[in-house]
Amino acid sequence: MKQIPVLFGLIIGILLCGCANTKHYTRGPVKVFDPDTSAIPQPEQVDRSRYWEQLNYTLFHQLRKPLNLNTVGRSAGMVLGISEPREADNINVLDEPPESSWYNYRHFYNPMTLEELANGPNETAPPDTTGNWTIFQASIGGPNAWFFIEDRKGDRYLIKFDSPDFPELRTSSEVISTKFFHAAGYNVPEATITYLNPSKFTIKDSVMVREGRRRREMTQADIKNTLLERPRNRFGKVRTIAIKFVEGTPIGPWGFEGTRDDDPNDRVAHEHRRELRGLRVISSWLNDTDRRDANSLAVYTEGGYVKHYLQDFGSTLGANGAGVHTPIDGQAYLIDPRYMALNTLSLGMNVNVWEKDQAITPFPSVGYFRSDIFEPEEWVTAHPLPAFENMTLRDAYWGAKQVMSFSDEDIRRIVKTGRITNGEAQSFLWQILINRRDKIGEYWFSRINPLDKFRAEITNGDLVLHFVDLGVEGNIFRADNTRYRYEVFAGNKQVLKARGTEENRAIFNIAGIKQTSSEASRVINFRLYTEREDIGYKPVKVYVALEKSGPRIVGVNREQ
Repeated sequence: MKQIPVLFGLIIGILLCGCANTKHYTRGPVKVFDPDTSAIPQPEQVDRSRYWEQLNYTLFHQLRKPLNLNTVGRSAGMVLGISEPREADNINVLDEPPESSWYNYRHFYNPMTLEELANGPNETAPPDTTGNWTIFQASIGGPNAWFFIEDRKGDRYLIKFDSPDFPELRTSSEVISTKFFHAAGYNVPEATITYLNPSKFTIKDSVMVREGRRRREMTQADIKNTLLERPRNRFGKVRTIAIKFVEGTPIGPWGFEGTRDDDPNDRVAHEHRRELRGLRVISSWLNDTDRRDANSLAVYTEGGYVKHYLQDFGSTLGANGAGVHTPIDGQAYLIDPRYMALNTLSLGMNVNVWEKDQAITPFPSVGYFRSDIFEPEEWVTAHPLPAFENMTLRDAYWGAKQVMSFSDEDIRRIVKTGRITNGEAQSFLWQILINRRDKIGEYWFSRINPLDKFRAEITNGDLVLHFVDLGVEGNIFRADNTRYRYEVFAGNKQVLKARGTEENRAIFNIAGIKQTSSEASRVINFRLYTEREDIGYKPVKVYVALEKSGPRIVGVNREQ
């Protein structure tokens, strides 16, 4: 019986840890770069089995969660209303992930031109098609055949092809999604749609391929058979997507959980990285259902550190490899205990929406891609990912603002790089992307105050805090249906009671603050409220430090 108070105390301690307050601003420099690029010895190559990954995340990972007292205690505290979800471990005081070997500030933070969006990660010349492409590794047979090739310049590429039944689908989906993920800030390989004369493929000596259960040397007949019915242009050239090998030495996938023991720079558990949690929202937009460990890549760079890539976007938009997505893709895990239990308890009377829908593909080059049945909060990958499961409302907001940063024109320009020859199909695709983008903005921006892009200045003795309502900027909510108000605190003292504003700015006269010697009182805390006809938000707290060089934003805290 003496163990009961000890256990009770342990549980209470865990709950209180979940409620612990942290300082929401800094007087020092804001961390905008994570120094995870220090030189280290080259880590070993790690291989991951796709089937083990699916089994681990679907079964063993789910069984481990109830055994984690910290997770159980926090969940209990959330039910009791005395704790909050565990937020990402790598966010700074501005509620942003710093740049790192994982992530870079791009389109949302520094708007890219249409040309930059269209170029995406492509910084070098496209594959040289004037000479032969030498195959040095290959997988033949079936619709998902691929070649590793080297062009005349010595550059190396992974070559994929479209299915005869769905011309342009796989190649366009891959190149379009690559550019979206790049603009959203992730490291991705260069990808280019190109055309090549089939006669210009040659084979390096002793390239082995698998045929059934045996391995044999690749022949010219294998090339001919692989390319036999592949889509071609009017000049008889085969359409391919060429994905350039990244610089450095690949050391295997990086995984959506844990850290690498042999990488001292890898200090943040991957399931608690903001850019991986929020990736769920970006992936939901593009229906990136095959996002998994095996489709990531860690590379040991010439600088002596590990760089982290997303790769393989052939199962995005309406494509599923060489085929098309089906109604279940994005709506449920392929093995989903939730719906399996529901179907069992209902004796089969429960019929899921994806069991009723038909995989209608009005355009073969677009595949099965819809916005009408898309529900942002319900979207899932083919099997669970720990980082996606841990996504909080703040993580989702971060992902949503990346998606909403793409204007209609941005989307159209990137879709054009897919080189879809049917104009109606191209228009259909970008309209689906626009509709899904707006659904994401409407859902997540309705659940957390979407004020952002804060900027402070001193004007005529007043401290002016400018802000942008991302919901109004993205045409999700009407400006005439929105009101703002704010309160101001200096230290723990309220120095301005609630005041409404018709403009996207809050104003506070700092005459009295300048005369105080209190360091804490020279950090001004604006509490910003947004009110719409049918939505009430909790405030965003913005901390502004009054410094000799001018006002500086030193903290942002979003209540949820």
